Amino acid sequence: MTNTAVVLVETSKRHPLYNKTYLRSSKYLAHDLLNVAEGDIVEIEKIRPISKRKHWQVVKVLGKDVVALGEAVLEKHAQEAIEEVMPTAKETEESSVVSDQPEKEIKEETKREKVKAKSPVKKAKTTKKGESES
Repeated sequence: MTNTAVVLVETSKRHPLYNKTYLRSSKYLAHDLLNVAEGDIVEIEKIRPISKRKHWQVVKVLGKDVVALGEAVLEKHAQEAIEEVMPTAKETEESSVVSDQPEKEIKEETKREKVKAKSPVKKAKTTKKGESES
């Protein structure tokens, strides 16, 4: 068991009928070149088989505290959500700039666009085999 770490993966599931949550756990033997300590949170990936039960490798150590890792992920998602909702300084400056074109030119452009959108669709004629078009 040198260079081997036993990784416990716990997942919570909800019972479909009774709606009670319960824990499912699996143990994986992982090849460990990083010398992780007991209690570390690690990321593993599937590799070629090294032995009968060892098909995984420790990729990186994420940390020691599960709660701190969860809070960091939530903080990152919250920051992304705030950036999505709140406009940046550049966007507010661009929206406040009034266009230099007079309103008449803008109306003419929109009329042209409407005319282009309403152009008639050309229909192709179909003929039966042996008949000629007249």
